[in-house]
Amino acid sequence: MPGTRAVLPVTPLLAVGAFAIGTDTFVVAGVLPEVARDLDASLADAGWVSTLFALTYAVLAPVLGALTGRLERRRVLVVSLTVFAVGNAASALADGLGTLLAARVLTAAGAALYVPAASASAAALAAPERRGRAMAVVLGGLSAATLAGVPFGTWLAADLGWAATFWLLAGLGAVCAVAVALGLPEVRLPAAPGLAARLAPVRDPRVLSTVLTTLAFMTGGYLALTYVGAVLAPATDGDGGVLALLLLVFGVFAVGGTVAGGRATDRFGPAPVLSAALAGLAAVLVTLPLARDSLTTAVVAMAAWGVTAMATQPPQQHRLFTIAPASGPLLLSLNSSATFAGISLGGFLGGRVLSHGGTDGVDRLGQFGAALVAAGLLTALTGLRTRAPSHTDTGRTSPEPARSPADP
Repeated sequence: MPGTRAVLPVTPLLAVGAFAIGTDTFVVAGVLPEVARDLDASLADAGWVSTLFALTYAVLAPVLGALTGRLERRRVLVVSLTVFAVGNAASALADGLGTLLAARVLTAAGAALYVPAASASAAALAAPERRGRAMAVVLGGLSAATLAGVPFGTWLAADLGWAATFWLLAGLGAVCAVAVALGLPEVRLPAAPGLAARLAPVRDPRVLSTVLTTLAFMTGGYLALTYVGAVLAPATDGDGGVLALLLLVFGVFAVGGTVAGGRATDRFGPAPVLSAALAGLAAVLVTLPLARDSLTTAVVAMAAWGVTAMATQPPQQHRLFTIAPASGPLLLSLNSSATFAGISLGGFLGGRVLSHGGTDGVDRLGQFGAALVAAGLLTALTGLRTRAPSHTDTGRTSPEPARSPADP
């Protein structure tokens, strides 16, 4: 089977890099109190360390995807991981909030370049019938970060200081860069004639609907997930240890959801998998007020939340990649951009709901989130019925990408 032997050892390698980036993305919330105290900043000002990272990622992902789309993937991955490592080292050395923010912008640039390139590489090396699973392995690295990386990074910051967490991430990024340089074969995607041809699929309404779907359900999910401590306070009784265990449940089932989403996408196609995942996620969010009063129901809710939230990603990436393989890096970058924009926007809107919702504000987080996820499902269903425009050259739309010379 062409490409199968090449992808099996390679995708776990790419997933390790995604694990580092996922940890970097989500661990900041756990180290913000230490950052604010050590840099003599307010907690609100320190919050920009997380917000600016997400915004930078959202803006740069499609730009860097377009600029590097014609480059060989291994080279792009090594450069992105190197930038990521340097950015984290600079973060660890920062002696003021301004310096730290600049370092986070650099780190986000490396992350924005890596994740779409890694997904595109995994898809290009995989046989068509295994493409969803290959992408799921890479995305599984992001899911695993919520399971292991974030708790460990938070503990490390509490024990040794927040700089230690960034040093750990810098070291992990450097090791991944060396491993990719030595272990990944050359990966060249079908080349479009130029930038205009690579940008042509962006005008495809199927791309627009897919990206808007991601933005809607990520915003809806993070509208509540950003403030999950407050949402689950009745079940945890304010005990941080209990909350950590609930987040562990979320992380375990998020990894399972990513794997299941990839396998189901290969078997049934992206449309039914995405529809089922979004319907399930909306149901979880709208019933959160019923699940927050006891620990048992909270465990069930977090498990279902993890599965449904992460099962959405493989079908979304699979659909974008098959629209135009030659523009795969750019399209996957747009999806990553929508993901991080949703994380940032969800936190912002959730804060507004809490500020203006009075005593019912916490309960309304899930309700508003479910409404946004439902809007994403409607957008997805509309987009799935949309046909490719006959006048658009989607970069030689054959779903079969060019193989690496290393493939048998």
